[in-house]
Amino acid sequence: MHLLSLESISKNYPETPVLDAISLGISAGEHIGVIGRNGSGKSTLLAIIAGTEDHDNGSIVRSKGLRVAALDQNPVFDDDATVGEILGDQRSAIALGDRLDLKDPTALCSALSGGQKKRLALALALAAECDLLILDEPTNHLDVETIDWLEDHLRSRREALLLVTHDRYLLDRVANRVVEVHDHKLFAHQGTYEQYLERAEQRQAQEAATEHRRQRRITTELAWLRRSPKARTSKARYRVKQASELMAQQRKQARQELTIELPSRRIGSKVVNLHNVGKRYGDNWVLRHVDHKLHPDARIGIVGPNGAGKTTLLRLIAERIQPDEGKVSTGSTIHYGWYGQDPRHIPSQVRVHAAVREHLDEVKLNSGIKVSGSQMLERFQFTRSQQQSEVGDLSGGERRRLELLLSLMEAPNLLLMDEPTNDLDIDTLNVLEEYLDAWDGALVVASHDRYFLDRVCSDIFSIETDGSVKHHPGGWSAYRETIIGSVQRSEAKLQAPSQSKQRRTKLTFNDKRELELLTKAIPKLERRKTALSDDLDAAAGSYDKTVALAEDLAAVLEELDASETRWLELTERAEELSNS
Repeated sequence: MHLLSLESISKNYPETPVLDAISLGISAGEHIGVIGRNGSGKSTLLAIIAGTEDHDNGSIVRSKGLRVAALDQNPVFDDDATVGEILGDQRSAIALGDRLDLKDPTALCSALSGGQKKRLALALALAAECDLLILDEPTNHLDVETIDWLEDHLRSRREALLLVTHDRYLLDRVANRVVEVHDHKLFAHQGTYEQYLERAEQRQAQEAATEHRRQRRITTELAWLRRSPKARTSKARYRVKQASELMAQQRKQARQELTIELPSRRIGSKVVNLHNVGKRYGDNWVLRHVDHKLHPDARIGIVGPNGAGKTTLLRLIAERIQPDEGKVSTGSTIHYGWYGQDPRHIPSQVRVHAAVREHLDEVKLNSGIKVSGSQMLERFQFTRSQQQSEVGDLSGGERRRLELLLSLMEAPNLLLMDEPTNDLDIDTLNVLEEYLDAWDGALVVASHDRYFLDRVCSDIFSIETDGSVKHHPGGWSAYRETIIGSVQRSEAKLQAPSQSKQRRTKLTFNDKRELELLTKAIPKLERRKTALSDDLDAAAGSYDKTVALAEDLAAVLEELDASETRWLELTERAEELSNS
């Protein structure tokens, strides 16, 4: 059953075209994922379909009696209304509000955080009886366990779904059709997000092959023209025309790609040490007995329910707040960068290029090249005209991308990120992940994005209900397997306490993951050892520099020895299990 059709819809803002003569049909039961870069028009498209924003040209045909429920990216409620009044008497809305951690019906909307308002709006949208459900970034401000629940909930729904999300796991598992917004047009792809990526890769390979053949034919034609007689025969004129046509053909213009190449600084062996750290608000202890030593190559993801203390832990590491017990000590070489949830203070009337120049007028990259602030903005996908825009006119995603640039321009060697994937588009996230792969520094990130945690982190810190912090080797998937395995083992113990434990024939999931990480880490430590040894030889005659380098080298040698010992233990255990 056809629910809705867009026919040649166009939408423009002052001096900014957004959508140009786009068409789209939505049928019952379709789950459509909408993707595109920040500022491409995804939210505008959803608002036009929901009927909350007008279009300039074209027509929309809706089936008779079509019911639409929508979640806006930035919902607004009456400040004087309470949570209970907003949810009403509908049982499903109340139950969903409770599931989304909105447990106080007397709470005024004016006292709710932005995340709580988003969850309140999500509960209303999910509870509504509708034929088409529209969700704009529903995972923002949800913890990872709630996102797991939301994913299962959306997969089970029979209504048509139109979804914008940066959560690639959710997108791949929920959507059965992908619509891309690019250059003011829509490009529809039937199938999952993974299938969309596979076809995009094939298309790029075909375009590259076509261009290669064109270049080869140009070379052949030019070679023939240069060695042929100058007589103006009909054959010669034909070859001249053919060569001219080949060279006149325009190669399909490549999309402007975001490029992250920024300066870095040396990091010493001491990063941040947490000694029995605790933090409380009033009588409530949020964190207790946190004891950890951050390593120079740390890649740590922090997970836990909303309000568990993830941001508090990051702020303690940055020494933005002081602990109520214990001690935080930071290495002398550490220069931290902060990329938080709360918007960075940039006056809305300031122009984008001025916001960058206020921090650094010129940046020297690791390659030695000096680039201006304007050039850095271009690398972050801000066109020359966008650089003249006021910061207040940027979309939510564009502003987040600007704040990311400002954080990285400061050349941190310890990067602290609080929900970094909120409002960033998928292309930007892919490039950021590749940058962090090669970045020489320590990273601690609190995130609800399961894909990002898997892609970037080698260790997970979970904040428990008693305020303790538990360490789990591996990314999100490894952590989740540990939790599921623990629950299954507990259930099995209750159901069959008398059964003997089954003998293992291979490493546990965590041990296998740890072995993989050690296999990657040991060569990096070897390279770091060699580099420090060379620096130490070159520093002869400088006492202070020699002492600092010697301390760094000793720490690396200690870590390398421990890693090699553990790698050997796991390898021998794997061999023993496979032979048993």
